Amino acid sequence: MPGIYPYLSPNCKKDGIDVTSYVRSQVPLEIWLPDIFFYSVMDVNQIKEMIKIYPNGSMFWSRHLVVSFPEPQMNFKQYPLDRQNFSIVLQSFAHDSTTLSMSFVSNAAVALLTNPQYKTPLIYLNQLWIYQSYSGFIINKASPSPANPSRKFSTAYINLVFQRQKMGIVLRLALPVTVFVVIVGFSFWTSLDMRVDVTLQMILVISALYLVISQVIPFVGYFTIMDNFITLVFIALSLQIAVHFLALTIEKTSEAHPFNRVFNIFMDLLFRLVWIPLSLLVFIMFFDMYEPTILAGMITITVVTVVVNIFKMGKICGVFENAIYRLREKFCNYDKEEDEYKKRVLKLTDFELFILRQTRNFYRDESDSAPVYQRVPTVSSKAFFSISAPDFSVNNEHFRKYLVRPDHRLPTNTEDVLSNDVLNDNQV
Repeated sequence: MPGIYPYLSPNCKKDGIDVTSYVRSQVPLEIWLPDIFFYSVMDVNQIKEMIKIYPNGSMFWSRHLVVSFPEPQMNFKQYPLDRQNFSIVLQSFAHDSTTLSMSFVSNAAVALLTNPQYKTPLIYLNQLWIYQSYSGFIINKASPSPANPSRKFSTAYINLVFQRQKMGIVLRLALPVTVFVVIVGFSFWTSLDMRVDVTLQMILVISALYLVISQVIPFVGYFTIMDNFITLVFIALSLQIAVHFLALTIEKTSEAHPFNRVFNIFMDLLFRLVWIPLSLLVFIMFFDMYEPTILAGMITITVVTVVVNIFKMGKICGVFENAIYRLREKFCNYDKEEDEYKKRVLKLTDFELFILRQTRNFYRDESDSAPVYQRVPTVSSKAFFSISAPDFSVNNEHFRKYLVRPDHRLPTNTEDVLSNDVLNDNQV
């Protein structure tokens, strides 16, 4: 080293002299270089190297390396919203901390290269990951040997934090599934016979789409956010099929039990109001899509859905009044002698008997101001019964209009059963 000092020009005091060609020549200049290496690498390719010596005897060694690391132990539970840590470990191979001690230049473990054209760091041009931050520290790591049990090596740890770019993945994979779920919600505006077919078709379509999605997402032994989302979709669609079958079953008994129709209409209105906004809300919450445009779209759809269905609520009142009328008609038109001849009995559900009790005050006997139910005997609970009561008239104009025909009268010689307990839920 001292032998080259006389040959250095004063102009080299600032920039130093490049001795790379001398060090790497066939007769190399004898200069000691630290044996720094990367832990856990698959391949290292050196692109460029520069070695400089300054008049004060200090040396600068720079290398441009392309290093291939094995796939780190990533946690994909939050995929596609996952953040991953990429760790780099540097250490000397043969020289312990008594010979070689590492430190970061200007206390900065990482310096980002900048693209001169865009004036931005090159790492920000990555199409898959978003660079967020880094951390670095140096410790003297113990590495005892038989000859030196207290041996330590100066070891540098650098940790890079990256966030996956989620937008493209969510829009290509999760948004189509959400669209199909919304389409299933529109099935509540169709007839009952078509709803099951529409839902089953959407399940098949989403299943085929999920097979495609499973080929591009990490195949791991635990559920990711994407897997949880698809599973929730399948559960929701399966429950909706159960709801459709329940509605079909109830509709078939609406002739015998008028209030079943009220229940079906109420259930339709509830799902029309809730299904589409809730589907969009689940999509936004699962994938943190709190973008102003997406939130504005969801609010608009919710408002439109509520406005469209708010005018349908009056239909429930009309159907409810009609159901009360049909129930009273069913109750009053019961002919004991004819049913005994046909060996038939009248049966009411719990809810129907409850409605009869609540509305009985509006029916009074024409010959007496007292309500009919106060003047007649009762029968045992949960029993089939025949009806016998005096003629009556409706003393309320509203219920006269909706609950019973103006010319309607109860048959004579019947028993009043409005004070009974709940009866069996069977068809007439």
